[in-house]
Amino acid sequence: MYAVEFEAPIKDGVVHIPKDYHNLYENREVRVFIIPIKEFNKKDSFNPKDFFGLGNVSKDEIDDYIQSSKDEWNNAF
Repeated sequence: MYAVEFEAPIKDGVVHIPKDYHNLYENREVRVFIIPIKEFNKKDSFNPKDFFGLGNVSKDEIDDYIQSSKDEWNNAF
């Protein structure tokens, strides 16, 4: 597994992948991490309490996912 890092705009909830990467990731599932380039204003700051209860995934399912991801990374080397 490897990662590619690039900056991209998000417009209307859509991440616009640079043309250089279109063919590389066409029709593939990927894991996306979104890290803002600039600091948020205080009024725009992330509040995890806003998202409490939105998911319908149990704690056990989350723990299983974290463990399997950890195992995947450990077995990669």
